[in-house]
Amino acid sequence: MFTNDSSDIEVQAIEVTSKPVDPLLLAKVESAINYSMLLSGGVGIVPIPVVDFVGVTAIQLALIKQLSSLYGVEYTTSAAKRSISALIGGAIPAFGSVTVASWVKFIPVVGTVLGGSAMMLLSGASTYAIGRVFAQHFEQGGTILDIEARQVKKQFNEFYEVGKSKLSRKKASSVNENATAAPVDDAQAA
Repeated sequence: MFTNDSSDIEVQAIEVTSKPVDPLLLAKVESAINYSMLLSGGVGIVPIPVVDFVGVTAIQLALIKQLSSLYGVEYTTSAAKRSISALIGGAIPAFGSVTVASWVKFIPVVGTVLGGSAMMLLSGASTYAIGRVFAQHFEQGGTILDIEARQVKKQFNEFYEVGKSKLSRKKASSVNENATAAPVDDAQAA
C-alpha cells in the first residue's frame, strides 16, 4: 500500500572502476591481428581455388586460438569454426564473393589475377574483422561459446571495412615504394 509519507531515502552511489588496460597485451593483440590479416591477404593470392579458402580459414582459427591464449579464454576448434561461419555468413553479404573470387581463379590468366586480387582483399579484411570482434568480446569477459553473431554483426561489418581500408593502403604504399625505388644497375649489382 502506498502512503503519502515523505521519508528521506538514502541512496549510495557505487563507484565503478574500469579494468586497467595492459599496454603489452594490447600490443600483442594488435600485432596478432595485423599479422594474420596480412597473412590471409597473402594466402588469398594463391592461384589454386579452394586452397586459398582453406588456408584463410586455418589462419583465422589460429588467430582466435592466439587471442584466446592472450586473454586466458578456453579455446575449442569446433566452437571457433561455428563462430567464424556465423560471423562471416551472417555479416558479410560479400561472403559469396569470397567463394566466387576463389572459383574465378579457374579462368586462365585473367581469372587468376582478378580472383587473386579480390581474395586478397576479402580474406585479409574478414580476418581483421574476426580478430577485432573476438578481441573486443574477450576484453569484455566473453568466451568463444557465448559470442552471438547477430549481436556483433554491425561491429563485424565496421571492422571489415576498416580491414579493407588498411589492406588497400598497404597495397598502395608498397606499389609507391616500388615505383620510387631507384632501379639497380646490373653493373653495380655485380
